[in-house]
Amino acid sequence: MTMDAEFYSRVAERFGGYFSDARSTDVFPDGRPDTAFDELATALGTPHARLLDVGCADGRSLLRVAPAYGAVTGMDLSPSMLECAERYRAEAGLSHVTFSLCDAADTGLPDGYADVVTSRRGPLIVREIERVLRPGGVVMYMGIGEQDARELKETFGRGQDFDSWKGTPLSERIAQELSDEGFVVTRNQAFRFEEFYHSPEDLDTFLHQVPIVDNYDSAADKEAFDRYVAAVSVEQGVRLSRHWFIVRAQKPAAVEPSPS
Repeated sequence: MTMDAEFYSRVAERFGGYFSDARSTDVFPDGRPDTAFDELATALGTPHARLLDVGCADGRSLLRVAPAYGAVTGMDLSPSMLECAERYRAEAGLSHVTFSLCDAADTGLPDGYADVVTSRRGPLIVREIERVLRPGGVVMYMGIGEQDARELKETFGRGQDFDSWKGTPLSERIAQELSDEGFVVTRNQAFRFEEFYHSPEDLDTFLHQVPIVDNYDSAADKEAFDRYVAAVSVEQGVRLSRHWFIVRAQKPAAVEPSPS
């Protein structure tokens, strides 16, 4: 199991899935990215379409769009997350959704299996996605941008994609990877938003539930945490600046051979 899979398994075992019970007030000037993603994914669905979701975690996001599709597969490397996903699937009564413990780099699915492939902050193995997508199929990726929680990471001196703000924007790297594999990128949209945690304790809880700061420890990181809280606390709460993005791309349709 990879480090990420181990992290998400710990989160699932401790919190019962991939969600935060930390209290915050969020402000979305560019719109809410997960809502935009759901709307785009739902619009691609048909009663006969197959959806593959890579890095599905506890499955709750996938289950929101699953009714638009005829067959849905979610895969992840965390057994604990998949246990949560199965429970949520049963509660939703969506028998056409299945979950699989699987590596995104080697899905085992046949060529051209899926009409749509989605990944929300999960792995994006472009070559495997190109293989399992049918000609004309669509891939949609929601990622975390290079400016996400930058002030927090600078205070801690580490974090997810630390120092990536010094290079090419992460969304552009993703778009280029897709283009290099022959996809046509049709959307590359950034979302900037603010989360205001109601108390330092709420932010502390949140940092245990997400991999923004690797190996976050309340005691060992107390000095950096307190410095950050002192620097960003405002009337609304403890501010955390976020930066996500959505990239959508289409696999070219098959070209019919010319008559001889």
